[in-house]
Amino acid sequence: MESPPHDAPLLRDLALLYIALAFGADQDLNGAEVDVIAWRLQEAQANLAQGTVLRAIKDALEDFTQPDGPERIERAARHLCAAVPPALRRRILQDLTDIGKADDRFLYAEADFIGRLAAAWQIEPDAPASGVAWSIFAGSYEAGAWTPLHDLALLYVTLAHRTDGDLSRPEIRAITEKIGEWMPDADAETLRRILHEVLRVYERQPEGRRFEDAVEAVRKAVPPHQRAAVLDDLRYIAEADGVVLVEERVMIEALAKAWEEDA
Repeated sequence: MESPPHDAPLLRDLALLYIALAFGADQDLNGAEVDVIAWRLQEAQANLAQGTVLRAIKDALEDFTQPDGPERIERAARHLCAAVPPALRRRILQDLTDIGKADDRFLYAEADFIGRLAAAWQIEPDAPASGVAWSIFAGSYEAGAWTPLHDLALLYVTLAHRTDGDLSRPEIRAITEKIGEWMPDADAETLRRILHEVLRVYERQPEGRRFEDAVEAVRKAVPPHQRAAVLDDLRYIAEADGVVLVEERVMIEALAKAWEEDA
């Protein structure tokens, strides 16, 4: 008979969190992710001293695919929080970040998963400059305050408008969608307000220093492993009106080059 989820060994709980991150974000579990999961579980085995890695992965996969999988994941997180010290919990969050990066794409859903877990475990993220930021635009939004998210939105708007002198409805929808993915807890009114604030600034300085400042601000706010996601956003916005212009490609390539020095 299967043991109750809340009595599962710690190694199995840990494997469940790793699998939930790797598979849950994009419904895919590739070889690179499995390798990192197995490696990190092997390292954790000495600290947790329960079970074997292969058994833990097998049991965790069974837990994950059950109808009450989300509840089992929450129980595993609570069990680990109660059973392991803060330093080890922080290491687990770093492991999750490395698993998310294993396929060369650190997704919004992965960042959100890690950020929520860090909050539940009361573990503050490291500074973005360290490359271990779990929620890069965390914090409450205040009307009128200029944030790194505004700088990111300014890049989106500049790409959409400066390259052809037009900001179409499909482009506006794409920009709002991508802002929302970086700030998943924001409601529609907050996203509209942020975009409106950015557009007001852009209208005053469409060719000014503000764009260069935004490029640097995003470089500082977004850790290297997440910049590929920003570039993907820009490509998505460029494609929103059905035509990707040469000027848009050039701008995206220039941003990639500007951010690659410390990637």
